[in-house]
Amino acid sequence: MTQRLLQILFLSFTIVSLHSCKSEPVKTITYIEAPTGANGSESSLHKAKDGTIYLSWIETDKEKNSKLLFATLNKNNTWSAPKPIASGNDWFVNWADFPNLTSFGENGLATHYLEKSGGSQSYNYDVKMTISNDNGNTWDNAFVPHTDKTQAEHGFVSKVGTKDGNFLSVWLDGRQSAYAEKDSTIVREMTLRSALISKNGELLEEDLLDPRVCDCCQTDAAMTNNGPIVIYRNRSQDEIRDIYYVRQVNHKWTAPKPIFNDNWNIAGCPVNGAAISTRKDVAAIAWFTMANDTPKVKVVFSNNNGETFETPIQIGDVDPLGRVDIELLEDNSALVSWMDVVNDNTVIQLQRVHQDGTVSKIITLTESSESRSSGFPRMVIKDKLAYLSWTHVGDDNLDIKTAVVNTSLLK
Repeated sequence: MTQRLLQILFLSFTIVSLHSCKSEPVKTITYIEAPTGANGSESSLHKAKDGTIYLSWIETDKEKNSKLLFATLNKNNTWSAPKPIASGNDWFVNWADFPNLTSFGENGLATHYLEKSGGSQSYNYDVKMTISNDNGNTWDNAFVPHTDKTQAEHGFVSKVGTKDGNFLSVWLDGRQSAYAEKDSTIVREMTLRSALISKNGELLEEDLLDPRVCDCCQTDAAMTNNGPIVIYRNRSQDEIRDIYYVRQVNHKWTAPKPIFNDNWNIAGCPVNGAAISTRKDVAAIAWFTMANDTPKVKVVFSNNNGETFETPIQIGDVDPLGRVDIELLEDNSALVSWMDVVNDNTVIQLQRVHQDGTVSKIITLTESSESRSSGFPRMVIKDKLAYLSWTHVGDDNLDIKTAVVNTSLLK
């Protein structure tokens, strides 16, 4: 073998070796097979203090039998086998008013579903809360956290664990409408109410947070260093429906305040709530508005536990539908998800927003559907990774999809 041939072979071997040692490019999005069965929808995500990520969802068969299930994320980014929580044939299953799961105390989990309460109205239903004190292995009998016993709408529930080992539950409460049917002096109003609940399901405190709110927009709640903060869509006498907030400070709730005065005047409920994320004394809120007939998704930050908020930042949306979620990252920037219409296609978008107003490039998670059945994408953050779930609308059925996004690639 000539020296020239040996040189060629050595060079070829070196090139192949270098190529084989070259690391694969890091993916921004990795799709994860969901553990859900047929006709799964209304998914939600939650990350516990110990880092465990929970996925919950509802499955409903053709006979309208529904069951609420959950799974946890394994270390290799696969989902565990589903575990049942509750089931029934008289549930109110709705694309916008869906269950969520939260952790509290040592081994506590709390979730809920909606059960029809009868009467002449389609939207008469109760919140049925259920608690596990062994990380979801067993669940206690369900109970109703509202004590009015009226046949009215109760839903759009948010929950957050408190520092004393209990959890706070917040919901929209339509009892005033039921009272108004029997007393003409009472005005029909949707109210925002809360209850502090122990691990045994005992109602420790009940409060009216706002006497007049939007009828069917999601609420959200989070814990700051100074206590819980609750956000929701208010409703003024002039039909201005902007995002408001209340805080609990020294065991007392503050008066409702607007996050920002968009002055969105709309006669009916837009079914488009806000989302909040907190980290120590920082809070970030995302919401949708269509003030002046211009659809926008906005983000705002607070650096004093939600006492005051900075100037809102408009993200890089095109023709947004809203349906937002938000999570704070380690540097106190935030990752926002929303549904948008781009080139006549409905998509789920993601963008990183910094407090100075700079934003990352937008990435498209997936195509979706403008229909109500596509629901509200949900998101949690762990170790610079964003985990998302959403409902895929098929030709004949619905199913849950999940994915993980590397946020470090979003500058």
